[in-house]
Parts: sequence; C-alpha cells; structure tokens
Amino acid sequence: MQEKNFSEEEIDEALSRCQAKNWQSDRRFSENYLNSRAQKGYGVGRIRQELLQLKGVSSDIVDEILMESEIDWYEMAENLLRKKFPNYNEQQTPKMKQKIWQYMLSHGFRSDEFTDLIGQNQSEWD
Repeated sequence: MQEKNFSEEEIDEALSRCQAKNWQSDRRFSENYLNSRAQKGYGVGRIRQELLQLKGVSSDIVDEILMESEIDWYEMAENLLRKKFPNYNEQQTPKMKQKIWQYMLSHGFRSDEFTDLIGQNQSEWD
C-alpha cells in the first residue's frame, strides 16, 4: 500500500479492519496450510517445521492447530505408501526398505506412523 502512496494512517486502518474480520490471522492461515500440506502427503513433522521456520508462525499456534486437527496421520502415511510404493507390503530388499524409510521421514512422518504398515522396524533392515 505504501507503493500506491497510501498514508500510514490509511494502511493501519486497513490492517485493523482485516484483523477485525479475521482476514489476517496466523491461526486461520495455519489451519489452511496444515490441511493443504496434509492433502499433498506431508506429515506432522514436516508441516510443523514449515510453519515455524518458513512461515514464521508462533509455536503456540502451531501446537494448538496440530492438537486440534482431526487428521488421521496413520491413514495419511498408509495412503502415501500405497501411492508412492504400491508393493510396499511385499518382501523388499534392504536398499528398498531404506528408501521407503527415508522417503517417509523426509515427508514428516514419525517412524511409529508407518513401521507397522511395512511390517518391520528399522533395525531389521540392516
């Protein structure tokens, strides 16, 4: 708005109106971001990190929306595994098992959200 030569008073007034109507809300943004990223196959760890580090949302807000979320992360992990590795539940080579493990962790899923799905824990993959 400064580039369009609005005064500081006009800018402050516009921001106040946006905040009053909940158009500018870290909480609402975070809820939408959480749902959007979850639909794209990202887990809690990755989404939390992105909100905190890339988007600058406070940890209190991030923790609140994650606790209130009704997303079934186990189901999300299963859907991602099925999509990316259609044969994930069949016998895999150690190299392929490691690839699956790294992929899931890099997408923000905790090991307890997917190890049951692949039928083994990481120590058995060596």
